[in-house]
Amino acid sequence: MDSEGYRKKLEQDILAIIEEKLKNGQMDAERAKGIARLVLDKLHPPLTLEQIYEIAPTLDDHFKELATAVLPVVQEHDAKIRDIVTEHAQKLIKMGKIDEASTVLKQALQRESKSQA
Repeated sequence: MDSEGYRKKLEQDILAIIEEKLKNGQMDAERAKGIARLVLDKLHPPLTLEQIYEIAPTLDDHFKELATAVLPVVQEHDAKIRDIVTEHAQKLIKMGKIDEASTVLKQALQRESKSQA
């Protein structure tokens, strides 16, 4: 999926959350407007996939109900990074550069633990 399609999917997921919460009486119109304003401000086209990956985790900072829309984006990004690091480490190991591979993996683990803190 291209970045525009991904952005639109994220917007649709957020819209579905807003609609459901409004129908169930779990959200008032003012909060829905605030979420819509945030989405329009932050997810304005054009955005690269990397920009979407940077923005998505911030969307639920003030609106916790958006976590269900944000979590899949964060998980996908983490999986892609993990795959890239793993592939790089495997290449280094095949080249006999065990120490470099170990360093790459340690750095990735440190970054991951910092981002989860």
